[in-house]
Amino acid sequence: MSSPREREPTVFDLQDSEIGAVDPEPAEEAPDEAHLDDLGGDGSVELAGDDPGELPADGSAELDESTESAESAPPADPQDGEETTDPNDDAAADEPTGLLTPEDYLAELCGLHQVVLVGDVAGVAEHVSTIAGALRSIHSAGITNFAWEFTNSRAQDRLDQLVMAATWDDRLCADLFVDLLGVGFSYQEYADVLHAAWELNASLSPDATPLRVVGLGIPSYVEDPDLLDGRSAGELELRNWWLGGHYRDITAFHMANVLTSQVLRKGERVLVYCEAPRTVTRLIEWINGSPTITLGQLLHRWMGEGVQRVVFHGAIDDGEAIERVEALIDAAPEDVGTLGIDLELSTLGNVGVTSVVGSTDGEQTTFRLRDLADGYIFVAPRESWTPCGLIPDLITPANFVDIEARYRALDPRDDRYTLDDLERVRHDGVAALPAGWPSLPEPDEPEEKKRRFRRR
Repeated sequence: MSSPREREPTVFDLQDSEIGAVDPEPAEEAPDEAHLDDLGGDGSVELAGDDPGELPADGSAELDESTESAESAPPADPQDGEETTDPNDDAAADEPTGLLTPEDYLAELCGLHQVVLVGDVAGVAEHVSTIAGALRSIHSAGITNFAWEFTNSRAQDRLDQLVMAATWDDRLCADLFVDLLGVGFSYQEYADVLHAAWELNASLSPDATPLRVVGLGIPSYVEDPDLLDGRSAGELELRNWWLGGHYRDITAFHMANVLTSQVLRKGERVLVYCEAPRTVTRLIEWINGSPTITLGQLLHRWMGEGVQRVVFHGAIDDGEAIERVEALIDAAPEDVGTLGIDLELSTLGNVGVTSVVGSTDGEQTTFRLRDLADGYIFVAPRESWTPCGLIPDLITPANFVDIEARYRALDPRDDRYTLDDLERVRHDGVAALPAGWPSLPEPDEPEEKKRRFRRR
């Protein structure tokens, strides 16, 4: 059983003055966390028992006489020829910040909770590369499962074959993304995540447990244009008819079922990477009069604190909150770079979020970041994000017919698409990625100078 984590103080711990919304009451000490090592049938968790090394009930601690005398004794005079150093010299340079890199933070969190959900916006190259870099860290922490929505569950056998093989197969990797969405989601950085998993497994000793990648995706539209009578498979009514329910709800149930059967019922831990709306845990939103159902909500209702939600910077679409977080990081007394941090007792967690409307406890209210997520990953400011690149040579004579038909199902026309048409679609998709990212607030225009002289 893991013991509760003792977090080192960081430059973002709550201070007297902060940027963003601040609680009127001082923040209370967070209680010991419940950690889920073994998932019972009812999803219950066990709290760590009394530790014989804990302090007495009154908080006092007795010191050994030798320890007490050693601590109270004056420092010995230096011997002849001995160099003396001032303990305060370079203290600032050696003082730990308590901040973790995103990779180390995810590994630590995965070691304490059975499911860690990481929410993101699609196509940010810096974020996807961070996930690729985190796979070795989580595996070193004993986590042998990584799940994501960017390959279909129907292709799990081929996915296992890819990441467990002795040699890397570019073609098999590319075909997994063709199976996902034709030409609609063929980005190199996502392929690099699978390559990182393969590279990790190839470096392990024969008796080590490899990292398994679990695909959570589900085809949510009709893929054959001949069944659509000229309509687009992307129409909401058709998608709901095809899946036998609202596609958003069916997708959530599908992902939860796959994750349960592939990982959770085996009592194993997992890092899950999805687009941010699928990772929502405590928040209930209303869309077109219906409450949302997400993968995160389903797991959190079952497993409670065994599930933690972490979001990348910008994954919660609120330009003002993004701007305030970046202001806090810029104002830090040292160069922060990248970081992963708990939100509960940090200044970042106190940043207000005004764009999200919903409830976590049955009451409509405004939120802070800590209400919407348990952890936060910062890799790069919003203005420096770059879109993912394209997988080269995705379309081949062997898969062209299938890719063309699937795209014509989404964007119907009488004539079939050519290879050049489909390549143009791919490049247009990359160019359109930033349009789906959150926007920062427009800077305030300077007030017009007042007239110095008034007319008589």
